[in-house]
Amino acid sequence: MKRARPGSKRRFHAVAIPNRNAIKYFSYREAWARLKRARIFGFHLEAVTIEESIIVDRLLSLLVCVGEIRAESRTKQYGLGQLVQLWRKRVQQPIPVKYFPDLFSAVDDWRQRRNRVVHSIVKSMPGASHGDVLDFLREAEFVAFQGEALGRALTDWVRKAKRQFTKTRGQMPTFSRESNSSPGVQARSAPSA
Repeated sequence: MKRARPGSKRRFHAVAIPNRNAIKYFSYREAWARLKRARIFGFHLEAVTIEESIIVDRLLSLLVCVGEIRAESRTKQYGLGQLVQLWRKRVQQPIPVKYFPDLFSAVDDWRQRRNRVVHSIVKSMPGASHGDVLDFLREAEFVAFQGEALGRALTDWVRKAKRQFTKTRGQMPTFSRESNSSPGVQARSAPSA
């Protein structure tokens, strides 16, 4: 956060506080701002970490809404891989969204690339050749770029899916392939617990 120099006049602007969860709103606001700064300044691993946090939070929100996870559960017990599996259990059809022909597959592929990037900056077997650091940095930059797009796409999709789930009183929405920009929602009955 920038600090004003002594003697300078700093303008403050009002921020509209949402009606619902203000703390979550400000957390997201900070996360997206840090994500933007991390990408601008080349801190791609930090960006990837923030993106994972956003993606995990959105999946948790969806899975609690549809009853796949209890709200009282500890969030630490669910990793991204587990959440992706639970999501796939609920939504079997492809989820076409802008820029991604199937949101589920894109998130799962990103998860695997994210794991390679986060764990491979120096990790290698003793005696084995290690990859070029410039290749690593290019991959980290791409994963950060893709993760931001996925975080935004998943946030939008979860918002729509939760709204539809609530409207249809427990039927998990599925999305048709007719239009990527505005997918048609079709209700499908939720599997019995």
